[in-house]
Amino acid sequence: MVTFLSQTNKDAIVAAIAESKQTTSAELSVVIAPASDAYQSYFLLYALMASSVIDVGLWATNTVIGFPWLLIIQLAAMALFSFIPWLRHLCLPLVPKRIRDHRAAHRAYEEYLMVSHRAAATTPIVLLYISVAERYAHILTSRSVREKIPNTRWEAIINQLTAAIPTEGLQGAFIKAIGSTTEVLAPRFPTKDAAQA
Repeated sequence: MVTFLSQTNKDAIVAAIAESKQTTSAELSVVIAPASDAYQSYFLLYALMASSVIDVGLWATNTVIGFPWLLIIQLAAMALFSFIPWLRHLCLPLVPKRIRDHRAAHRAYEEYLMVSHRAAATTPIVLLYISVAERYAHILTSRSVREKIPNTRWEAIINQLTAAIPTEGLQGAFIKAIGSTTEVLAPRFPTKDAAQA
């Protein structure tokens, strides 16, 4: 089942980002999504398949053989998939990984576009994105950041983040990743005060 951040976790991450802004002029944004997509079409398909199996079982055992009742039972079983969250979470691993990764990447780019739209065109931007349900993590950067920092540095931070989540939880892993990101950004994108010193 997908777990999510408490208010205490969120406050700690916001404090880490605020601390980062004191050492770098780059715009650092963090997005932690419980899921990148609703996967409604897949869940409807799985619900239809499961409810059909239930109906066939009831019909084969002569428990229920009337058409209206079989239809009602099938619709009720399908409704369970929409209204009981843990059933949806059980079905999520059945969605092909390629689709989950594609949806998560798409959502990450959408979040990056929203952040970059609010910032000035010359602002260096780093977006740290994680989707809990898909177990997907990604760092997206603006062109000015890509010109100065190679992708291998961000890949190392993502690897560090994903390795830390099982032992330190989302809060600890994110604070560590924010710290590592700040260490990479600060020498190349210092604050105005640091640049003048």
